[in-house]
Amino acid sequence: MDSDANALPTETTASCQGTTQTTSRTHATSSPPSTTAVDRLAAHLSRDRIARLALAFLDRLHDVHLKDLLVESLDDHRRIRAEGRELISFGSDSFLGLDRHPAVQRALAEATGRWGTHNGASRAFCSVPLCEEAERRLARWLGVPDTLIFPSVTLANIGLIPAVTRKGDLLVVDHQSHDTVHQAAKIAAADGAVLQELHPLCADSLERVLQKQKSAASVVVAVDGVYSMTGQIPPLKEIDEVTRRHGGILYVDDAHGTGVVGPGGRGAARMALGGLGQVLMVGSLSKALSCMGAFVTCTAELKRLMKVRSSTFIFGGPVPPPYLAAVCAVCDILESPEHERLLTRLQRLTGRLCEGIRELGLTVLGGASPIVSVVIGDIEQTLRAGKWLFDHGYYVQSATYPAVPLTGGVLRILVNANHSDEAVEGLLPVLAEMRDHFHLARRAA
Repeated sequence: MDSDANALPTETTASCQGTTQTTSRTHATSSPPSTTAVDRLAAHLSRDRIARLALAFLDRLHDVHLKDLLVESLDDHRRIRAEGRELISFGSDSFLGLDRHPAVQRALAEATGRWGTHNGASRAFCSVPLCEEAERRLARWLGVPDTLIFPSVTLANIGLIPAVTRKGDLLVVDHQSHDTVHQAAKIAAADGAVLQELHPLCADSLERVLQKQKSAASVVVAVDGVYSMTGQIPPLKEIDEVTRRHGGILYVDDAHGTGVVGPGGRGAARMALGGLGQVLMVGSLSKALSCMGAFVTCTAELKRLMKVRSSTFIFGGPVPPPYLAAVCAVCDILESPEHERLLTRLQRLTGRLCEGIRELGLTVLGGASPIVSVVIGDIEQTLRAGKWLFDHGYYVQSATYPAVPLTGGVLRILVNANHSDEAVEGLLPVLAEMRDHFHLARRAA
């Protein structure tokens, strides 16, 4: 018998592009591959040095890092149950407590009955009247001509920053800005924008860059209104003055300032600049407003342009109608005396916490917003300090690299208007015990 009698013939097939390919059939009795395509991809990605180090670190500290924490229940005063423990949570960015507000919950439920849970189409095709109503209400509250709503701050930044820059334009990004700003900047740079990252971003450093880039047709400077990990506010007024002197525009991601910073809670940009007519401000509809989505301030003309230039507006899906109804209910609160009462309480609680932490000799960042960060430093010690507080009845967020500098770990404490006075006062002596347990250096008086 011919030695090749059991070999299967080759097969010529047409590819998707219309060319021909010659392949050999595998013998019917050959063993299946030992891994799947998904397994091979996971193995490939696990060889990345950063991923490997991060996973090894999480595995080694699996009992302390508190990532992927499952919250089993919570109440109106931020008491939660997690890992079988009853705790007070200082880990919610629903700063005003509107997630528990009866009017907001009622608006969402009623709109679900009318519109269903989702309207099932990109806004590029169609939307519900609630969307334009919410945009009008936000614009009226902020004192701007118009706003444009996106499904999230992430999608807003990813779509808007490439949309407001063109090939050859100069895009300056603050090194401390949110990760989504940096991801968006990479897309803009791939599309031809000239990208400059500054650390620190201040009037002097920006002036030097803009002096060297006078040939740019347009300049966009992207910065956070409130730094998300530390609660600190950059020098927006000085940055804006330099930007506009060179014919540019300031793009402010004010997600963590919306509703809680500045007069009437209209954000860090409004507080620093006195108005929003000369700036693009991105605000969050989730954090302090406790709904879903994001918005950017604009004019009617710019709104039309952003609708056709922003990929995430076209392809990112809509904010579901029930949440748009909830946004309108929140706007009722923002334009009422109740908001001022909530702001006053929130600022009082935040001020008391900052004062108490400083009295303990710990280094505290922030305080102009409800984000209060206690500096720990070392990554492992930061995680262990967070777990120590957890074991003593308080949940805070342990923020470490890459969210903060390598040795700049912080305990990120988020104050809410619906925290009780007792919750804030009770946290302070536990922080004092934590300081002594971990031998944290006292801040010089």
